[in-house]
Amino acid sequence: MKRAIQLIAIVYMLFAIAVCVFGGERPTVNLPLELRQKNYGSSCCHAAFISLLRWQGRYAMADYWRSKYSGGAYWNTFQQKMDREGIRYAQTIHGDVGFLEWACSSRRGCAIQIPGSRGGYHMVALVHLDAKWAGILDNNSVSQYRWIPRDELISKWKRAKGGWAIAVIYTPAAPLPR
Repeated sequence: MKRAIQLIAIVYMLFAIAVCVFGGERPTVNLPLELRQKNYGSSCCHAAFISLLRWQGRYAMADYWRSKYSGGAYWNTFQQKMDREGIRYAQTIHGDVGFLEWACSSRRGCAIQIPGSRGGYHMVALVHLDAKWAGILDNNSVSQYRWIPRDELISKWKRAKGGWAIAVIYTPAAPLPR
């Protein structure tokens, strides 16, 4: 029995060391597949937002939002809806990269607007940002994360009307790493 406990302790220590060495969970916002919201009725901004609400454990609000809102939205009309519903959030509309870094490092993530595949704009969830890579959860294909070089993602984001990003800011920020 003592040997089993020692073995468990060693495995736990090795895991802790690996987390420190490799920088923790990847992506930092690692939403389980069953909680990722697919795009519905051209509602990419709502779908990205719903996934982030679920990540922070706001399941009832995510379900309510899904039942009430659809269609496209600009930052100001989206902000009005969030204010009306009493959602706690922070946002940038001026391409503040520090905001993206804060949102990911605090394990909140954020919804960001990038150029769409058919022109126009598309909202995705930014789930990871480090010195080299950006990870996004695209609500058009939620089965896997997309990895893009950091500088490329930031450039695309800033080209999409100057850089809109919005984060849900409840406490605690998110579940502990798995």
